[in-house]
Amino acid sequence: NNMTLNPPRVHQAREKLFYDWCKKHDKLGGQHKIPRLSNQRTYVEELLEMNES
Repeated sequence: NNMTLNPPRVHQAREKLFYDWCKKHDKLGGQHKIPRLSNQRTYVEELLEMNES
């Protein structure tokens, strides 16, 4: 039962990653709600995958 936290891993996002994510989900322009918190890693995994390509 390891009760200590592992050190965080920091990923540097490429330029325009958020713009590309919004474009992929049809959220460009106007006022759209963007999730800030989630109990699943779906958004993080998607952004990490988009960041690598």
